[in-house]
Amino acid sequence: MASMEDLKKRLNSSSQFLQSNDMHVVEVKEGYAKVEMIIDEQILNVHGFVHGGALYSLADTAAGAASFATGRDSVTLSGTINYIKPGKGGKLIGIAQEISAGRTTGVYEVFIFNDQEILLSRATFTMFFLDGERYRKQK
Repeated sequence: MASMEDLKKRLNSSSQFLQSNDMHVVEVKEGYAKVEMIIDEQILNVHGFVHGGALYSLADTAAGAASFATGRDSVTLSGTINYIKPGKGGKLIGIAQEISAGRTTGVYEVFIFNDQEILLSRATFTMFFLDGERYRKQK
């Protein structure tokens, strides 16, 4: 398995989505990831707050990064999010923590804060690991 630093570099350099949305994986370790996203005009809704889709994307990215820390690639199987406070500030910080990682799926809880450490949303994601027998047969 590659080092966590190599994984962080891979995630940050290989995803045009992360780059085009000013997201950056700042920390990754077993069962954990921290991803930051700059708040700019492009991610605001009509009310001037961070669009819910941007918060969801950040949560999904953080959960994915934490799941990759298992040494296995994954894709999102499902995700739910609760929007708690309006998103404002200079940046968003998504913290993902592994709840469970099994043979085919992993479950991750994500908290998103702004740069004043105010909790904006909480999400739960189920990730499907791509190293299973069924996936290899479909390739």
